Amino acid sequence: MTKGLFVGLATLDVIQLVEKLPAENEKIRALDFTFAAGGPASNAAVAFAHGYSKLGAGLEDRGDAVLVTRISDDRIGELIREDLEKNHVRLKASTLPGNTSSTVATILVTQSTGDRAVVSATDQRKLAPAYSALDIEVENFDIVETDGYETDLTLEVLKRARSSGITTVLDGGSVKSYTEELLPYIDVAIVSESFASGHSSAELFDYLANFGVKYSAITRGSKEILYSADGITGTLKTCKTTVVDTLGAGDFFHGGFVKALGKQALTAETFLNALAKASRIAALSIQSFGTRKWLAEN
Repeated sequence: MTKGLFVGLATLDVIQLVEKLPAENEKIRALDFTFAAGGPASNAAVAFAHGYSKLGAGLEDRGDAVLVTRISDDRIGELIREDLEKNHVRLKASTLPGNTSSTVATILVTQSTGDRAVVSATDQRKLAPAYSALDIEVENFDIVETDGYETDLTLEVLKRARSSGITTVLDGGSVKSYTEELLPYIDVAIVSESFASGHSSAELFDYLANFGVKYSAITRGSKEILYSADGITGTLKTCKTTVVDTLGAGDFFHGGFVKALGKQALTAETFLNALAKASRIAALSIQSFGTRKWLAEN
């Protein structure tokens, strides 16, 4: 079984399906409702842990996923833990200090388009120290993925992974103040259009390469993926499918990529193959409402 270590954010996502977004002072009734653990690294770990019997192509087996994060010691934290454990993700979670709750995100998904609007509440008080990387046997994992949110711990983990020759993957949703601290220890950076905002793909790939990131990709929703594989650039078509709910699709893409790459050596061939398989997994995730129903269907 492939072992994946995920480091990053864990939230509680409260998700409602609506015909349209409410106007100012308008009350509307949801068509459907669900909740689940959220956050880029959390959802990626869920996708990694799942086995995809319908896809085959080496994706049938479950992955051994471990998530390192911070979770509050309250009912919100309990719901996050319960969902992740139900979805076969093992947790190494530091407890947030008393009266500090994990982030709760409220998401409205528009039925006709599958697009989502997100409002999140994050407690800004000083966070408790995360696990020390010394408490995590990084060397026992096959691959490491991070969304960068647990920066203090992430940097330690990435350094140890690099010294052990373990492939490291960055989910770059947006450029953050600490991004450049992490990049020297990243092997693969898969970033969003927001991360690349204001720069051409060539400029972005050069920027990442200057930090030693030889393999990178820009995801753009349903549009072609732009990639650079050890200096070779190109595009990769995404899987076209019926869109019901796009929430979490990028996270599941990352989890699918990490699952597909797994124990393999990182080459242009394995990189592109993993991107293609990740696209197939992300396409499955947008065919049903919420971030968990699609797993039961696949």
